[in-house]
Amino acid sequence: MDAVETSRREAAALHAAALARGIDPWKPLELVLGEVERAGFEAEPRQKGATQLGNAQASFDPELGLILYTDDGTDFDRAFLIAHELGHALLGDGEGACDTDQERSSEAAPEGEERIVAHGPRQRREVQMDLFARELLLPRPFVKDLHLGKGMSGAAIAARIGATKGVVYQQMLDALLLPETPVDLAPRPRKPLNQRQQVAADHRGCAYLLEAGPGTGKTQTLTARVSALLAEGVDPRRILVLTYSNRAAGELTGRIAGARGDALAAMWIGTFHGFGLDILHAFGDRIGRTRRPTLLDRASAVALLEDELPRLGLRHHRDMKDPTTLVSNMLDAISRAQDELCDCKRYASLAAAMRDAADVLEGEARAAAIERAERAAEIAVFYAHYEKLKLADNFIDFGDLVMLAVDLLENDAAAQAHYRGKYTHVLVDEYQDVNRASVRMLKGLKPDGQGLWVVGDARQSIYRFRGASSRNMALFAGDFPGAEHGDLIENYRSTEEVVQLFTHLGQGMTPVRGEGDPEPPPFEPLTSVRGPSGVTPELIVVRENACIAPVIADEILADVAAGGRYRDHCVLVTGNDRLAVIGRGLEALGIPVLFLGSIFERPEIKDLLCLLSLTTDPWGAGLVRVACMPEFRMDLQQVIETTTALKSVAAGGSNALLDTDKAAALCPSAAGPLASLAHALSEVGYASNPWYALAGILLDRSPIAARLASGTSAADRSQAIAVWQFMNFVKAVGAREKPAIPALLRRVRRLLRLGDDRDLRHLPAAASGIDAVRLLTIHGAKGLEFPSVHLPGLNADTMPKAAHYGRPACPPPDGMIEFARGSVTEELAISHEEEQDCLLYVATSRARDRLRLYRCSEKKDRKPRAESSYVARLAGRLTSREAAPSREPSVPADAIPVPITVPATLSLAGWRIETYRKCPRRFLYMQLLRTGGATDRTTYGLVHDIVRRVCRDIAAGPTTPSEVELERLTRAACDVPELSEHGYYADFVQLAVELVAFYGGERRTLAAASHTAAAIGVGIDIVEIDAHEILDENGSAVLWIVQTGHQRSKAEEAIDVRAAVVGAMTRMSGSRVEMLNLADRRRVTVAPKKGAEGHFQRITAAALAGIRAGSFPKLDNAGPRSCGNCPALMICDALPAGAAMVTI
Repeated sequence: MDAVETSRREAAALHAAALARGIDPWKPLELVLGEVERAGFEAEPRQKGATQLGNAQASFDPELGLILYTDDGTDFDRAFLIAHELGHALLGDGEGACDTDQERSSEAAPEGEERIVAHGPRQRREVQMDLFARELLLPRPFVKDLHLGKGMSGAAIAARIGATKGVVYQQMLDALLLPETPVDLAPRPRKPLNQRQQVAADHRGCAYLLEAGPGTGKTQTLTARVSALLAEGVDPRRILVLTYSNRAAGELTGRIAGARGDALAAMWIGTFHGFGLDILHAFGDRIGRTRRPTLLDRASAVALLEDELPRLGLRHHRDMKDPTTLVSNMLDAISRAQDELCDCKRYASLAAAMRDAADVLEGEARAAAIERAERAAEIAVFYAHYEKLKLADNFIDFGDLVMLAVDLLENDAAAQAHYRGKYTHVLVDEYQDVNRASVRMLKGLKPDGQGLWVVGDARQSIYRFRGASSRNMALFAGDFPGAEHGDLIENYRSTEEVVQLFTHLGQGMTPVRGEGDPEPPPFEPLTSVRGPSGVTPELIVVRENACIAPVIADEILADVAAGGRYRDHCVLVTGNDRLAVIGRGLEALGIPVLFLGSIFERPEIKDLLCLLSLTTDPWGAGLVRVACMPEFRMDLQQVIETTTALKSVAAGGSNALLDTDKAAALCPSAAGPLASLAHALSEVGYASNPWYALAGILLDRSPIAARLASGTSAADRSQAIAVWQFMNFVKAVGAREKPAIPALLRRVRRLLRLGDDRDLRHLPAAASGIDAVRLLTIHGAKGLEFPSVHLPGLNADTMPKAAHYGRPACPPPDGMIEFARGSVTEELAISHEEEQDCLLYVATSRARDRLRLYRCSEKKDRKPRAESSYVARLAGRLTSREAAPSREPSVPADAIPVPITVPATLSLAGWRIETYRKCPRRFLYMQLLRTGGATDRTTYGLVHDIVRRVCRDIAAGPTTPSEVELERLTRAACDVPELSEHGYYADFVQLAVELVAFYGGERRTLAAASHTAAAIGVGIDIVEIDAHEILDENGSAVLWIVQTGHQRSKAEEAIDVRAAVVGAMTRMSGSRVEMLNLADRRRVTVAPKKGAEGHFQRITAAALAGIRAGSFPKLDNAGPRSCGNCPALMICDALPAGAAMVTI
């Protein structure tokens, strides 16, 4: 139990004792003044701004035993200030002066600066006191009983006690959604240092590198070094401790607090990026920035840059339809450049050098080299434009935090003098994860290496994507001449059998040396302090992927039956997508799992997002999911009737779901749930603050939170924790964009598409005591350990990943990567291979007692599936056995047929059938249930809609207008508020003009025709040929399929294109089909292939049969990155019960 939770429990105990003495809990000021008096202190009010308070709202003088507080606001406000300072007094914090935050969350959400700045010790203390104060006035057990036992809403509690709704809402969320932190979690025992640890901790003077393998006590050694420095009289303000993640910084803080908590508040412990931000706060104005910049995350940066593309004149990096992924890839390239301290000017210079070097080549090699150089030059243009935008709007991104700080430390005399003089001792954890920018930061702080002490393990370097490299450990002596070296080889974590396995793997992980790299030291194997256990790591062979979760479930259940705990087990995989599949499989088999995964993809979070969407979407697409919630349950036919009625009401400009009477009238048979839904949404508007809107729904106007709080299983508690985590995120996002609810929904979708929600997957500390199996990625397990580890994926196509996974979409220019081993391509390949080895090393070394690896013998189609090359490398350290699951894998919900009735004869356009073939689930939602609810149109989407409309109008006319007239028509069509009010209106209008001009120019080469499209019979059904238009060339029909965007991969294989080809071939003699991709300025003839008609009949008949059978599964590769633009993204997986009659 951490200090924050301990203080909250002490506060709750004081409240309970006060109630036992007869104190009125609804009079908070009387309650807290009574506690001040009982503690032997006094409290006195002061006017706001009084000299004795300075800039603080309250203060505590320990010598006088006096609390001073601002006499302002409500009694609850005064009570909170007093309670905050009482916390300082009772918890031995000495003198305190505060600015409180009554609604503070116990854990900061990973938004904005919170993603890289773990609260400093003083800030953490203030967080602790705010939570102590809130707990003293409104203990979690007290508010939980008020809500669950007495039925009081959050608003009612707030009104009675005189607090704001926000305070009560936050405390209720904590009370209802987070599990109680267990009291039996004993602190990690402190062991005496062994000889090597002691030597490392006692080192003084020159730079020192400690190589410490898994479980060898590196953190204990670092903590001991800090304690020793303090014992020698070193001022804690002169100690700087750096690491690479907030989680690692939090663990270090906790360990140091246990050893020397008295000095903790004065030390700086955090990440390289957090320290860089501190430097910018102090000296940013000396390099043309400000001291208070706004931090851009990836999603915000993409949003900033997407609309810039049309004006940059890029040729290779051009996506004029949906540039989100492209922009993110180019930002990856910039981020990698920042890791190497390569600014936009140097990037452009390197690209120019590549272009010059290409001229000495010949033939295809020359052409390929020229294209690479041109692509790099375009990234440089994009990079320069990005820097210009950031500078203009006072933005910085994550890469800037270190890059700009290094600029100051290397080139600004004042910054150099300040930081080199301030910190006499710099300690770095996880040194194998630093990149060259971080090394330069350390050299800027400690150019001679004096007082620099680092610890790491080259075999655990798993962050190559951000430029991290274990080679920095090999180069340490060169970076800091005269450095000394030590190593730790005694493993305290694992049994001898486990240690021998990953040590054997590590022995074969010889790094590829670059020019100037020193000779690696002789390999020294780790030894196990625990000794042998008699249990050898196992390789368990199952038939196919679907058997993995059931076999792991069998293994876990056997261990639990023998007296083990679920929480002793951890399943590790390389990616979150696979982890989610295994997690769902284990849950379906009754195994309790603790796993958040991609939080926005969780059903309970999609429920809340769909509830919010109903306030902005008058067509009510989200009702398909909301109707599955117990509070608003409706059957499928009722949902169809309701959404049909909503469309007619929405045409009048109103949203009937926000009015109780109108909502109930939409579908009389579902009047009850619709009225409940309208009541839940009644106080939510289009521009409402999303956090207050959702909190009101959860805690005031529906029993959703009460339902979540009443669950007892691990799955129930995971749902509640996920909602708490989501609410924490929503609170951090706040209402920074207007209108707030649509902005939040856009941000969530963008985060999903970019995979930028990783930080939200970490469980809050309160979840640590739940007895459930842990599911983690290997990256997420770094620094953790578990009694039993399960590692699926020992197949050739999974571990190690193929080399192309290590190649970025926008490779760095030649010469950018410092100390590259060969060309950029060669360095990326080498680095990827090394990282794959490191991932397995990290995974296997997490196990304390048992290690089980898994591989499949067959693919889904029963063909043999090759084992991983690692199996041979681990030979002699593994026993192998085959295992079959005792139970069959669960059937996914989307694989169960949907009970629908369709017309006897289907008559569908080819593009509709293609929608089914591409994603049956999307077809169900969009074509059968007609949920509508298209995603918010981007500016690009709006432009393409306009272009399509103009082209349709042209196709309806007998002739093609002149170029001048086409431009006039296009500009007139673009004169809509959504576009005309855009800052880059002229650029987007020009894009529309160019697309229409290409269409018109190509159309003039043909003549208008009187041909009509034929339909094709497929069994009893009809497939309509949906050509954009049919033109004439010398009496022959030309069927045009027009797409405003870029050419899709295998576009000619789509059913709508196949239908046109077959129709032209069999029903319209002498005709042909042409495809136009306006964004590519591309027009090609689609020639019929041999057997085209028979193939078309087979695949179309199969699709139509699937529709009739109610078969609407998701695609195997469905995920947020591939489905990010789907209008059904948030409702996907949900389907109300019952049968329904649908029309198409």
